[in-house]
Amino acid sequence: MTINRESALKLLHNWVSSESLRRLSDETAAAMENYASVFKENSEIWWITGLLHDFDYEKHPTLEEHPTKGVKVLKELECPEEIIEAILGHGNHTGVLRTSKLAKTLFAVDELSGLLVALAKVRADNFETMTSDSVEKALKKKGFAAAINRQDIEQGISELNIGRKEHFERVIEALKSHKNELGF
Repeated sequence: MTINRESALKLLHNWVSSESLRRLSDETAAAMENYASVFKENSEIWWITGLLHDFDYEKHPTLEEHPTKGVKVLKELECPEEIIEAILGHGNHTGVLRTSKLAKTLFAVDELSGLLVALAKVRADNFETMTSDSVEKALKKKGFAAAINRQDIEQGISELNIGRKEHFERVIEALKSHKNELGF
């Protein structure tokens, strides 16, 4: 089976019942698609990678199982190796090095997307006037979105070798352009 948007969405919906996890998948897919256009990469591959990076998390939420259990399913579906490598590399616990631009970008947008959506939920205008300065302030508040791994955000920026402000603004713009699909 060749994976495409339709089959990726079907796989996600078969594995994930949680609306918040589905939304996180959509957020990450939107950010990945935005970066694909910047890097002139295959937007479908990048979108699918973002969409499916956590598809096994609901059934396999432990570090021992996520994302390796899901990757076994993706391999059975003959998913492209570049997607598998990026998904395996989106967590430091797997020991898989992020060598491709795809893998580095997935790691860089994953936690940040969650933080930005949490921030949008507490703002009267959601994403509309959100800026990199807004993100910096939110990052400094330890109690805000406490489950978001700020070290991963910093490491992602470093590995992607992109300016902080540019990275924050790029992901804000991606999420803003998909806000209706994300439930805002």
